[in-house]
Amino acid sequence: MRSGKESGGNMPFRMSRIAAAAALAAIGAAAQAQEPGEINIDGFLKQELSFNTSNWQDTPDYDDRGKLSMARTTARVNMDWSPVSGVSVVAKFRLVGELETDFLRHLEKMGAYNYGASGGRGNLMDLYNKNRISDVVRELYVDFPLGERSRLRLGKQQIVWGETDFFAANDLVHGFDYTWRSFLEPANEELRKANIIAKLNIDVPELDGGLEMFVRPGWDRKSDIGTELDVYGSRWSTQSTAGVDFRNIDPYNFRNKDGDARDVTGGIRWSGLAKDINYSVSYLKTYWTTPMLNASSTLKLFGSPDVPSGVTTVGGKDSVGAAGELIYPVVDVFGATASGYSEWADAVFSTEVAYIKDAPYQVHKGGQGGALSAVIAPGFDGIKRKNILAWMLRMDKNIAATQQWLGTEKPMFFSVQLFDKWIMNYDRDDRLLNAVGAGQRTKEHSFLLTGIFDLSYDNGRIKPNLVVGADLSYGGGFVVPSVTVELSKNWRWKVEYDKFWNDDIRKSENCAPPQAASCDSMSLFGYFHKRDQLYTSLTYLF
Repeated sequence: MRSGKESGGNMPFRMSRIAAAAALAAIGAAAQAQEPGEINIDGFLKQELSFNTSNWQDTPDYDDRGKLSMARTTARVNMDWSPVSGVSVVAKFRLVGELETDFLRHLEKMGAYNYGASGGRGNLMDLYNKNRISDVVRELYVDFPLGERSRLRLGKQQIVWGETDFFAANDLVHGFDYTWRSFLEPANEELRKANIIAKLNIDVPELDGGLEMFVRPGWDRKSDIGTELDVYGSRWSTQSTAGVDFRNIDPYNFRNKDGDARDVTGGIRWSGLAKDINYSVSYLKTYWTTPMLNASSTLKLFGSPDVPSGVTTVGGKDSVGAAGELIYPVVDVFGATASGYSEWADAVFSTEVAYIKDAPYQVHKGGQGGALSAVIAPGFDGIKRKNILAWMLRMDKNIAATQQWLGTEKPMFFSVQLFDKWIMNYDRDDRLLNAVGAGQRTKEHSFLLTGIFDLSYDNGRIKPNLVVGADLSYGGGFVVPSVTVELSKNWRWKVEYDKFWNDDIRKSENCAPPQAASCDSMSLFGYFHKRDQLYTSLTYLF
């Protein structure tokens, strides 16, 4: 969310896209405004801590409550150099180190991040410490003009599309790293995986708009594609899977024919202004947002001989793992956005729509399932493609009444967003699942409602914030109250509480074979049951 220096407070989630886009635009402007040879440097140092506020149900004989779950130190440096007039070279570096807390050490002993360790301990801190050069260099690109109307950007970079990046529909150019903070981190620039890209922008003033197109040639590291979830059994693993590294039976396969990291991907977008409406239309070929379990066609568990599993492995003759593999299938996304101010409501309304062709879903055949679903968990009966329409409606409004009611120095910023994923040609007999390993059947519509309340006191030095969300289709939700304090010109202190609730949770004792095939109907926020936490950060800006 923050490019260069961090913002002074807890900005709403929606602002991450705006801030990132504004930062990129500012870089382009700076390339033209800077004197040749000028170098601009900024960044921050940040210490983050999080504490468990509940005792996890899936860490037997261990009391997780009050345990320090994250002690993360980050150093960020942004450099912008103009070697000649109109040309900008941008480099963004990030060095991250974490303390291996007693809580993480316990998860590691249980088996977290223990892939291929042959019963020995893995090194969980390899997941969190970012000190290799490929990790430290977050972005590195050159930006230069091509004629009077075009600019070309070459190198490792981030591209942000859409009207929201909170359960986004169109911001799918890159994957995200949700292993260290899941979806709660408002600085999406810190979570987004940058890629090696060639991007061209062409201004078309005659039509009040411009064209943006990019190509990703497939030169990135394998791990730089797709959104990465905690399948390693660590602090953001879904409840009932603590200490379980799924790669031992379902390793990643970045060379699957349906989702090869070497594939060329890219997109094109037109953005314009029609009267008072900002709009865009786009096409994107990219990797699906979450890893899919591509089950093995032959069962190789527990020393048994290879036997048919009743599953057809996609994109290959068979999986690379004993029970399957994790893949990121390529999808086509046709998108559109619009936003504008409404005088009658004194608010800004925005919408975002994405038609996603052949989106992958896990399948569970119930009583007709194959050997894998019976032995392991729901979702091991294959992958089925469905066309979906993802959309979002948002209203942003300043509420002046809070100056009188709550004593704020300025009107409270309020944002409400409604999201939906509509499965077209829905058939209940397809038996689609929301996630592998969970028995919750996917409905035709998946509605999610979120709200943001942003306050300001003491000339912006104290900023309370509240983010709430409710799953209208499956039940459950979250609430995140926080306050950010500007201690001085360069220092920011934030305190936050992350609370999840759910209507139907998974009970570990009911998910063991042979009940695994139909053990629960856990909703999205049920995955984070007992994962509540208290979070705080101290940031020095320079």
